[in-house]
Amino acid sequence: MTVASAGTETQLTQDERLTQRMAIYGSYVFWTERAGNDVHAYDLTTGNRTDITGNSAGGKINAYGDKVVWTGDSETVYMYDISTGNETLIASERRAPDIFGNYIVYTNNYYYGQDHQNDGIYLYDLNTHNETKIAAVYSFPAIYGNKVVWSPENSSNASDIYLYDISNQQTGKITTTNSSIPESELDIFGNVVVWAESGNVYMHDMASNKTTQVTSNVSAYQPSIYGNWIVYMIGDPYSGGNKDIYMYEIPAARTTRITNSTHAFNPSVYGDKIVYADCRNNPEFCEARDIYLYDLSNTSNNLVANFTGNVSTGTAPLNVSFSDTSTGTPDTWFWGFGDGEISNEQNPAHTYLSAGNYTACLTVSNENSTDSKLATINAK
Repeated sequence: MTVASAGTETQLTQDERLTQRMAIYGSYVFWTERAGNDVHAYDLTTGNRTDITGNSAGGKINAYGDKVVWTGDSETVYMYDISTGNETLIASERRAPDIFGNYIVYTNNYYYGQDHQNDGIYLYDLNTHNETKIAAVYSFPAIYGNKVVWSPENSSNASDIYLYDISNQQTGKITTTNSSIPESELDIFGNVVVWAESGNVYMHDMASNKTTQVTSNVSAYQPSIYGNWIVYMIGDPYSGGNKDIYMYEIPAARTTRITNSTHAFNPSVYGDKIVYADCRNNPEFCEARDIYLYDLSNTSNNLVANFTGNVSTGTAPLNVSFSDTSTGTPDTWFWGFGDGEISNEQNPAHTYLSAGNYTACLTVSNENSTDSKLATINAK
């Protein structure tokens, strides 16, 4: 394990109150807070802070593109579009949403003692406004590309992780954990699912059908994954101190400690940026929970991700040959093509089978740093 030295930490907010959960996508950071149960946004480009008002908010928050989703008052799913300023009630008596592309996934509202006969995982199509029940269980889902995953408890007091493929509407069990997974402790990127169980973080690669224990004999929680990076917190999530943010690089199997404040929690990662809450400025009561950004792109060897494609638009099925043009001597490459498929080749070729706008992402890494580059592919 190493202590991070190749990135730069920046404090984004001052005296932010009771920050609860966080998400980052593109140039925006989103978070919920317990004081007024509101949702907020911070533009990394302009430094402007936006208060998204009108409804309370709680639990995990997720974002994709210009859109952010959360659980609002009376257990309802809301969506806010930062580009238009429009807030939309997506579904009533639902909770724990996640979003990717034109789809939102969530589960039913559930109270202690309630009959489980109406439990379900639901898929909402933003284009058609149709809600489809894809599983009859209560569990917090996560989505990336065409893949939806969730982890209901089984009869052995452990959890089975299931996958629903939107493209073919097929459901299957991909792995079984050794113990139960806390609610909201599940995330997915490409073919890799991460979760926390019994105080450790695990990942499962669906392509190789291999499960890897990321941490050992620690109290690790709140994993988040993007590209080659898994970020998580080590420490007691319910105490005021003794918790910090760590990062695991998948290709190198290398762990890096990001913070040393002992008061950092709720990390989220996108590209080369990690955000988290930290009450280092109010350690006794942990009420002032400011937001910090750790930028992995500020490195000594100036690693910069870049790539080209032989085409960026065309008729589906669209064949695209990608060429890595990164500088700074990367030694690993991770491609997310935006349709749920991934590659570790330096110069891969990929076929987009269906029409749509896809965000291709290349994450390059070496011993000192990582960087990411995005581009839009339009298959007509």
